[in-house]
Amino acid sequence: MRGREATLCAAIGCVGALLFLFLFPLGSISTLMHDVLGLPGPGAGIALILGPLVVLAAVISFLVTRPAGGGLIASLAFGLSCGLVLWLFRIPTNPKGAFGSLPFIAVLALAGVVAEGSMMLGRALKLPWRSVLTGAISNAMLLTLYWLLIFPSTAEWVKWGDVPPLLGLCLGCGAVSGYIAYAVSRAFSPRFAPQERE
Repeated sequence: MRGREATLCAAIGCVGALLFLFLFPLGSISTLMHDVLGLPGPGAGIALILGPLVVLAAVISFLVTRPAGGGLIASLAFGLSCGLVLWLFRIPTNPKGAFGSLPFIAVLALAGVVAEGSMMLGRALKLPWRSVLTGAISNAMLLTLYWLLIFPSTAEWVKWGDVPPLLGLCLGCGAVSGYIAYAVSRAFSPRFAPQERE
């Protein structure tokens, strides 16, 4: 991957992080998910907000750059940007999400690796369907990693009865985000040639 393409992917990840931090300030995700929508937790905010934004950045980055690695760079830049902005501006966040921490960055990087792998392994599918499938798988992986690696120490273990509805929401939101990423890439990238990537 050339420097210009890597920079573009990192910029996409940074924009996603800024949208996430400034559209959803301290406590607003928990309030929206649990008090307004009445969803169980932990994990509703990851499934419906954080995950789809990371998926959007990763899939767009994969689609607008020809070599592999764009999704990973975007996901990593998303995590690092969150950490840097939170540290520089001393922005308080809900400790349950561990936003900006090393585990947060690692989990986002792993989700980026899953997105890359899904896009490459799904080459038998047409590009829109591959994007949808990648979005669903990546979002589900991000939520699962949160359940296993972050929430046990910051919140609590998810109840078994809450797993099916949260996972269903997660798969649906990830799939929608993957399709939006495909549509955005096709509309705005002059280098995007669907016939060459399908």
